[in-house]
Amino acid sequence: MVRAAEKRAGKRRNGPDTKAEEAKKMSEETVVQEVVVVEESVQEVEVPSEAEQAPALASLSEEPAESPEEKADADKEEPLEEAVPGEMDRLLAEIFSEELEQNAVEQMFRWAGEDGRVEQENGGLSGMALLESVHHGRHVAALALRLFEALSLQHGLDARWAAVLAQAALWHDLGFAVGGRRGHHKRSMRIIEENRGLTLSFGLEESERPVVALLARYHRRAWPSARHRRFAALPQKEQKALARAAAILRVADALDFTHKGAVEDMRISVRRRSVRIVCLGSCSCRKECRHALKKGDLFEKLFDRKLELSQEKAGSGDER
Repeated sequence: MVRAAEKRAGKRRNGPDTKAEEAKKMSEETVVQEVVVVEESVQEVEVPSEAEQAPALASLSEEPAESPEEKADADKEEPLEEAVPGEMDRLLAEIFSEELEQNAVEQMFRWAGEDGRVEQENGGLSGMALLESVHHGRHVAALALRLFEALSLQHGLDARWAAVLAQAALWHDLGFAVGGRRGHHKRSMRIIEENRGLTLSFGLEESERPVVALLARYHRRAWPSARHRRFAALPQKEQKALARAAAILRVADALDFTHKGAVEDMRISVRRRSVRIVCLGSCSCRKECRHALKKGDLFEKLFDRKLELSQEKAGSGDER
């Protein structure tokens, strides 16, 4: 992915029966609010149980009866359409600029030096972990934008959300550099909220910071839920959009599970019942594919399509 994206960027710069009936009437507009996950104050689980998901997700999992013609069309690839022509190229050009990664590292060190709580509460900022987190974040941002572009007809999000997704992906693991893996998704959210020295990129305004922080928080563990105070405070339309962006971010993050950039590019085919991703790389992408399937549960529910992944050596087959 990185190699292909850099080429594109270079061109630019150089329950009960009653409840069951109610659940069936749910529209997709409200499904995200009803997802039952563990409260923020309690330790969260990676995947809500089937019993918890069923009532809230009934409207996504139930499909009308299909005609023979519809069944025959189920495996046909849907057309790809870029919502904002040229926007992905602009964002990718900024992602691969030399200053972006350097600025994030410098700003984090400056913040850690000014905020004594970092040392007292979390044992300080790890320079090596920070460098890895930002480098990994940049690769995840590129993968996320690739998925965003391919799924434009399904998610219906605009250029503003592409920028929010790119920014959240870049910063999603900052909490890992301050305190380690445990609970780092929530620390990332708090760091983005509190560290105003972290400069927003991709044309985003300061008013977008809370949404970026919240999206970064949902890159792992619990799904977006109305039981979470920050999420519940958003307008319903924003809740729906953020949940879809989170579904994409979670898959993109898993596709760089080893933090080694194993997935260099992707071929993505969107069909009526599935989204097929062929991961291309010079090394094995097996771990990345396996973890993308594991973290793709929210993706499959919100986009109502099965996620299918496979791997090929970079350069094999026709790239799209």
